[in-house]
Amino acid sequence: MNDPLISNKPPLISLFRILLVVLLFGWVILGQVLALVVAALYYDGNLMNAFADPINHPDLRDTILLSQGVAAFIGFIFVPWFYLKISEKRSLDIFFKGESQWPLLMLVLMVAIIGLALAISPLAEWNAGIQFPDWMSGFGRWVKETEAMAEAIVKSITSNMTSLTFIFTFLVVAVIPAFGEELVFRGLIQTELQRAVKNPHIAIWVTSILFSAFHLQFLGFVPRMMIGAFLGYLYFWSGNLWIQSLAISLTMGCN
Repeated sequence: MNDPLISNKPPLISLFRILLVVLLFGWVILGQVLALVVAALYYDGNLMNAFADPINHPDLRDTILLSQGVAAFIGFIFVPWFYLKISEKRSLDIFFKGESQWPLLMLVLMVAIIGLALAISPLAEWNAGIQFPDWMSGFGRWVKETEAMAEAIVKSITSNMTSLTFIFTFLVVAVIPAFGEELVFRGLIQTELQRAVKNPHIAIWVTSILFSAFHLQFLGFVPRMMIGAFLGYLYFWSGNLWIQSLAISLTMGCN
């Protein structure tokens, strides 16, 4: 594929600006602050107690979905769009110019997703069963607590769904994050990293490591890294972010 020209600046400077403005400010600061504000305004109750025990607070589901939807849209879609428009004088169209044979590509994509799921399943079991040595016991406890909290939130979101809540949940959990994360990691970071190192394979694998680390879920780090590499090669091959956005949406929706 012909890589889109994101910036006329030196690639390392452009990459640093993307990490600083989009990831740090857009998602970590602005996105999360707005998510907390929305949650505090929307939820009628003790928000901290509800988040500590989401399964026993079914009324928290809409608050979680709404706040996370706001955070994902602002951090992963609005801020990257605004950054490109204001700082680089470019639009999101540069990530959707790849011309592919869509029917054949979609068939290959579906087969690849099924094959990837089968191949990663043993790897996921191995990653989840890692035992930490005594000197890492503190980190091990943090990992297990983080995973338990994430699992509890997922259960609270996906329990007793109606048709309407299923559509809303799929939009917030699968569609918005899929498009947004692919825009940031594959579209911005991978492209600029490839421009810096002049090697697509290094760019794809380093980006996939960053992608997995960003989710802060160690027990799924290796499978998520492999999925990130798969998505990176999809983008390198197709040149169109719609391809892997659809792939990750289907994968997340099925899970």
